[in-house]
Amino acid sequence: MAAKATSSIQVITRASRLLETIAAHDEPVSLKTLATATGLHPSTAFRILASLSEHGFVERGVAGRYYLGVKLLQLGNRVASRLDPRREIQPIME
Repeated sequence: MAAKATSSIQVITRASRLLETIAAHDEPVSLKTLATATGLHPSTAFRILASLSEHGFVERGVAGRYYLGVKLLQLGNRVASRLDPRREIQPIME
């Protein structure tokens, strides 16, 4: 695979892929499933998930499966509070 020019930071890209993969599942997701789906080595996925968990972006259930954390809801609410639905819908309506 050819390297593409990008300004992204690798760990942020990997964390984003993990979060998106968790969000795509209705149930908590195992480390093995996350590593396979994102193409990450399980130890790499585990370290990133541990950091995301430490900051509240993901949570790990008693069975060791991962789900989205409350921190994402808090951040989403901040975004929602500043949105004006009329302004967002206007271009669609036109």
